[in-house]
Amino acid sequence: MERNIYLKKASLEKAQKLLLEHFKDYELKTEKVKTKNSQNRVTAQAVYAEKSAPDFYASAMDGIAVKADQTNYASERKPVILEKGKDFTYVDTGDSIPQKFNAVIKIEEIEIISEEEIEVIKSVPVWHNIRSIGESVIKQQLILPANTEIEVFDIGAMLEAGVTEVEVYQKPKVGIIPTGSELVSPESDIKKGQLVDFNSTMLKLSAENWGSQATNYGIVKDDYDKIKKNIIKANGKNDLTIIIAGSSAGREDFTLSILQKLGEVLVHGIEIMPGKPLIIAEVNNKPVIGIPGYPLSALLDFNLFVKPLIKSMYGLEYGLPIKLKAKVKKKIPSTAGLKEFVRVNLTEIENELVAVPQKRGSASMHSLINADGVMPIKESKEGIFSGDFTDVYILKSKSKIKNNLMMIGSHDLAVDKLINQIKKNKENFELNIQSVGSMSGLVSLKRGECQLAGAHLLEPETGEYNISYINDLFKNEKMAVINLVHREQGLMVKKNNPKNLEDINSLKEKNIKFINRQRGSGTRVLLDYLLKTNNIDKTNIKGYEKEELTHMGAAVQVAEGTADAALGIRAAASAVDLDFIPIKKEKYDIILKKKSLNDPRIKRLINIIKSSPFQKVVKELKGYDLKNSGEINIIE
Repeated sequence: MERNIYLKKASLEKAQKLLLEHFKDYELKTEKVKTKNSQNRVTAQAVYAEKSAPDFYASAMDGIAVKADQTNYASERKPVILEKGKDFTYVDTGDSIPQKFNAVIKIEEIEIISEEEIEVIKSVPVWHNIRSIGESVIKQQLILPANTEIEVFDIGAMLEAGVTEVEVYQKPKVGIIPTGSELVSPESDIKKGQLVDFNSTMLKLSAENWGSQATNYGIVKDDYDKIKKNIIKANGKNDLTIIIAGSSAGREDFTLSILQKLGEVLVHGIEIMPGKPLIIAEVNNKPVIGIPGYPLSALLDFNLFVKPLIKSMYGLEYGLPIKLKAKVKKKIPSTAGLKEFVRVNLTEIENELVAVPQKRGSASMHSLINADGVMPIKESKEGIFSGDFTDVYILKSKSKIKNNLMMIGSHDLAVDKLINQIKKNKENFELNIQSVGSMSGLVSLKRGECQLAGAHLLEPETGEYNISYINDLFKNEKMAVINLVHREQGLMVKKNNPKNLEDINSLKEKNIKFINRQRGSGTRVLLDYLLKTNNIDKTNIKGYEKEELTHMGAAVQVAEGTADAALGIRAAASAVDLDFIPIKKEKYDIILKKKSLNDPRIKRLINIIKSSPFQKVVKELKGYDLKNSGEINIIE
């Protein structure tokens, strides 16, 4: 047979890009598996919490549960004596707090007088040392978006949130065909001139380590018809077919001519050494790759092409864990004498890698899932100061972190849908979210910790949203406002409204327990405005001082019966089957600096907001109006 020549030879970068782009939309089948057996599988759909965790008020430490107001005037000179059962009960870390108590005092901060009496020498505030319902995860909260590889801590978070089954992609099937008349199996009685086939075993194990189901079809001699028959067989049964050897330009290298007959050859030969004789082809809309027979070449090409292709089928990227230097834009305090590891999000802003600390504490699994890295603070330091550069051990690939978009601000269920749509689109960036309230989001944007801020801040005098706050904070800066949604705010109450609440004035009634949002949140601003316009004194609202960080957190408190009402969005009420009393429609906007509109990621984000798939899933939620979604307002 005549010798081949290298056709369609390409550089390494061009060949990799061509392979991944050509098969970007390859669809794997899905299946449901037990969550406890899902490690290293990849989610095919978004995973949402089935229940809150904890789903009761729990003690954060060993001590006694008390009524906070009974300790109001306690001091060393005038200690308060409490009676067991009536005034306090002993609790250990994680114990449920009896309903009549609302604070916990550390065991080492009390003086035991007798078995029935103890002495308290300082006051404690309401909810001191008590873990809130949903502190780790809130019912209906996004746990994992689609196209996410499931780690051990993801399994823990899902099980904690009541998710016992998860829909995942079926493992891509990889068929491996070693060719060569000189090859024999390792178990054979080796004769002179024969070579042991160990390439197929190495490649099979590598493919399985990368999340595939690999099959070795056994050695095929250098015979055109036999090789063709095995390629057709493997191509029919697998998502990806690998042919080892026969990809070069020798007289018995049949792979190229067979693939030209069966399908289309995209690349033949890449400009690297070793590994030059590589073939990339498409047969029946499936990838087929010819790998050179020399072991080093085979392993190199397999890592350069097959690994990223398998990850790409899942919508994943890959990279080696490394340590990076990142800048901190606000002080992160820490206790001297303790080495602390702070979970952080990472994003690149104006050519600097910026680390943004996440929620601290050992109870929040969700923050670990969303973290990009872990930042160690040395025992000898009392924290990290604004402007410091520090090491971060990254948990995701460097390229993914570099492409991250960071959004800080108000929580909204539509934002969860946006995150998931970005992942489903297999974009080259991710949207990381920290829910801290509208005002805190704008401050973080001003400080340079994020590219985007989510806000819905009402200006009482004009009825406008966000504009006056942006003007006050970003003087002489050109800003842009992208509308995400209009949404309904109102009172979230138990099903069938058992307390017969009618409007904001109902909160004054003594038998109504309220749950508030944190200071600086848009919902808190709206509440204070409503109280003022209705001449309601906030001290007359039972629970005004008790705060939750998200709409879903407040909704779950009402659903669990620890509060009778909360101000929040209709979608959150609907998610946990609450009734809703509408009060006001409001705008939820994404705020950014005008120059950021030139960022390709921002342009893609706006297109996704305007897209039918995203708007369809948001419309399935209740209480949203998308008439202005994606519209941009420039503030100069």
